[in-house]
Amino acid sequence: MQVHPTRAAIDLAFAGIATVAIGIIAQQAAVVAWGGALAYTFQIYFDFSGYSDMAVGLARIFGVRLPVNFFSPYRTTSIIDFWRRWHMTLSRFLMDYLYIPLGGNRLGPFRRYANIMVTMLLGGLWHGAAWTFVVWGGLHGVYLLINHAWRAARRFLGWSPSASSVYGRALSWLLTFLSIVAAWVFFRAESFTSALVILKSMAGLNDFFTAQDMAPLKSRQARWIAGLLVVVVFAPNTYEIMARYKPVLGAPARSAWRWTAKIIQWRPTRIWALLSAIMAVIAVLGLTRVTEFLYFQF
Repeated sequence: MQVHPTRAAIDLAFAGIATVAIGIIAQQAAVVAWGGALAYTFQIYFDFSGYSDMAVGLARIFGVRLPVNFFSPYRTTSIIDFWRRWHMTLSRFLMDYLYIPLGGNRLGPFRRYANIMVTMLLGGLWHGAAWTFVVWGGLHGVYLLINHAWRAARRFLGWSPSASSVYGRALSWLLTFLSIVAAWVFFRAESFTSALVILKSMAGLNDFFTAQDMAPLKSRQARWIAGLLVVVVFAPNTYEIMARYKPVLGAPARSAWRWTAKIIQWRPTRIWALLSAIMAVIAVLGLTRVTEFLYFQF
């Protein structure tokens, strides 16, 4: 079973700033609004990652291999790929029991896009009976429609369906990531009005920088955000590190950063035993801190 002291550290570092910057209805500087949105973006990422890994580890103790549910979704260069990596079991459930019964892509492009939108709206409602969740699902539905339409246009023009150059992939990743961050604001906000106020601040319609508004955004949190951005994009995930032991069913066969996975792949060696022991000790020492899983409520 994987031990996740990192998740507790993320919660402690980000919960306060995410609550201050997103959970209140107030006009804020753009830097603070973005800091809160990014803090929550990483908090929910490591929360769900740790939650999924521990479920896999507990199942393996009893000889059960679960399907993969979370596979580095912030690496993706498209929203389509994001939903192939985030909450993968829910995506498959919605696909098999909602999207396909509605007709899938068998009834023409217009009906296909309508089915995608309905599926994402209901997927958002599945997370909670609040308009903020519905809007979050609807935003991702719009993202998916744009992504599918863009790929169709590229195919029509005889281009590759996805970006092929390094600069194209980098731009696609940035656009995808920023779209995800903006949608998380609705997922986290207490109300629709609060979400709109935060998005307005993120757009720079208020002051970009003031000393008073910068108080919640300490340099420590800024370093966490920068460091974890590197981790979620470049570092191998648990399933890549443990790939030789096939911990889950249905893990993607290839990784964009498979060279790092080979370097940091787990082996029954003294070094890995020492690292595992250190993580276990850190996790045990952190048991006194109460950090509830965000995704537990869903």
